[in-house]
Amino acid sequence: MAFTSPTRRSLLTMSCACCVAPVAARFVASAVAAGADPGVPTILELGLNPMTRIAPTVWVAQIAPHVWLHTTTHPIGGFVYPANGLILTREGDALLIDTGWTPEQARVLAGWIASDLKARISLAVATHYHSDRTGGVDALKALGVRSVAHPLTCRLAREHGLPTPEPLIGFVEGAFPLAENCELFYGGAGHTRDNIVVFVPDAQILYGGCFLKSATSADLGNVADAVMGDWAASVETMRTRYPTPKIVAPGHGALAGDSIARTLALLAKGKAPPAASSQR
Repeated sequence: MAFTSPTRRSLLTMSCACCVAPVAARFVASAVAAGADPGVPTILELGLNPMTRIAPTVWVAQIAPHVWLHTTTHPIGGFVYPANGLILTREGDALLIDTGWTPEQARVLAGWIASDLKARISLAVATHYHSDRTGGVDALKALGVRSVAHPLTCRLAREHGLPTPEPLIGFVEGAFPLAENCELFYGGAGHTRDNIVVFVPDAQILYGGCFLKSATSADLGNVADAVMGDWAASVETMRTRYPTPKIVAPGHGALAGDSIARTLALLAKGKAPPAASSQR
């Protein structure tokens, strides 16, 4: 049965890097040195350890039956940043949550899903408009794959000249049942005005995207498009909806630790980057 988007109700630039910001030294391996592996993160880390490397900048790991984590990396300002996403499979179809930073990464994921998971991506979802979430939208479209998102995400992507998914009609706020085992949720603004989270009920997995920071994050990362005054309340709204997930996956960095508590702690401390990043 294919993953398809319902039409009923239930909602940076190419170098955006939602995590981009100067961070404490212990969270930084180094800038990319001559001769170093250019695809390995030098700020934060892969989502899991170990992961299977399927291309120079693409890793995957299974985290539950029919659920895989993908981590893609991208160089910005002399450092290499990781970004996470999910792959959900069912009866030969796959749902891709976030597309990777680049068209090539999206093509790699599509190829691996076909060859190794014996599935075809029937739908992709972008969790907000920044390029670490939408960078592969056009490549997927060329492969015949629709990408969808909250209508605000589509508007913001179009306004910023980024690859633009199709709007999910009727998705405004609260929960939106995208598929049998996938619920989208908009609880309010935070990292961006349009950020949504994804919940996988069978596996009790909450994917926060850039709305949630990893437990290893030293600060809130790129807050250029953040709504700081709403973020904590939006996290609490999400937590009311999903009080006891078994796995919480942030948009960047490791799944280990308590991403929700870390995000709230950073917001309580006002832990924005010490200086605005020039890489957006």
